[in-house]
Amino acid sequence: MRLPILYHLRLRLASIAAAVYAALLAAGCILGGTGTDTENGVLNPQPTDPNRTVQLTGISARVVDGAGVPLRGVSLKLYLPAFRPDSPGAQPDPLVDSAKALLSDSSGYVAIRLRAAGKFVVEGVSAGQTVFFDTLAVPDLNLSSLFTFRTRAVKAFAGKVKLASGMRVDSGSVFIRGTARSARVDSAGNYDLGSLPEDVGRMALGLRFSSSPTSVRQVTSVAKPPIIGIPIVDTGEFMYTCQDVPKDSAARIASVPVASAAMDTGTAFKAALDTAKVNSALKSCDTLAKGGLINVVRSTPGAGKQDSVGVPLLVLSDAKPVSSAIGTYVSVAVVIPYAECIPSAGRERTSFDLQLQPAGGGSDILIRDVAEKCLDK
Repeated sequence: MRLPILYHLRLRLASIAAAVYAALLAAGCILGGTGTDTENGVLNPQPTDPNRTVQLTGISARVVDGAGVPLRGVSLKLYLPAFRPDSPGAQPDPLVDSAKALLSDSSGYVAIRLRAAGKFVVEGVSAGQTVFFDTLAVPDLNLSSLFTFRTRAVKAFAGKVKLASGMRVDSGSVFIRGTARSARVDSAGNYDLGSLPEDVGRMALGLRFSSSPTSVRQVTSVAKPPIIGIPIVDTGEFMYTCQDVPKDSAARIASVPVASAAMDTGTAFKAALDTAKVNSALKSCDTLAKGGLINVVRSTPGAGKQDSVGVPLLVLSDAKPVSSAIGTYVSVAVVIPYAECIPSAGRERTSFDLQLQPAGGGSDILIRDVAEKCLDK
């Protein structure tokens, strides 16, 4: 029986369409839902095709190593850029719509169901170790986007916290803003953030700390006693004594607020800042170490009464032997007004003005805790 010509034409067209479809499948060019769903719902064609085109639904990411090889089992954690782990009880709001962990699949893909568009810090963790910190910027949730995150080489971020003033850190914590990573600073100034990507030094590294002078000494100035047979007059000449201050008194002196020192505009304050008289006063102390506090207190001439408020001076540079053409002598220590030059003196504060300095396998942290106006004194 002869079939109609139209039937033969339809049959031939169907055969051609099937052949074209098979060829396209073989070439990996079919889009629009012909890919394979991965464990995380990110659509992509068969992984055996090296030239495949990735199809996306929503916001997705792919985790690869430095050579571009996809990594499985890397957990992603998201934080707001302003998040600070040093703030008591501060936790970021849930940023994703699913309670399911963001874990890269066998092809390195992971779907990220954000609750709102915005900018985020992404931490990648593999086998308990942070392998990258990166930025995720999503302006519109309705646009499908694929972000690639590459792992970095890690290094030890541990060392000692040092203050430019020479004072000691009594307590504190080092943290990385926009992450949950923080570490306590011990009584010797040591900290240990663990192994982190080597570019962490470019992130917002902060320190919340309280500090105090390494030692506190008090210099008392009294008028020189009159010479027998000469009437008592104020010659303006003084003699000085230097002694260590008990711990409880030291804490009180070291926490003198700026206002107290500023109000002391009388003779004692001016005398303490007079270079010649300060040098004479400091020479009465056998040792003056950097970071130590010297409280200069003057007695009222002819009254034998000490001022109630001294002038705390911080030793910024200790006395050192200096060689000259006429021989070797000991230089006078460099001192600055403690209350004026140390911001929030005696109180806890937070600083992001940190400098990372290589130290062996880790990094020391130097904090410029002295006001700029005081560094040239």
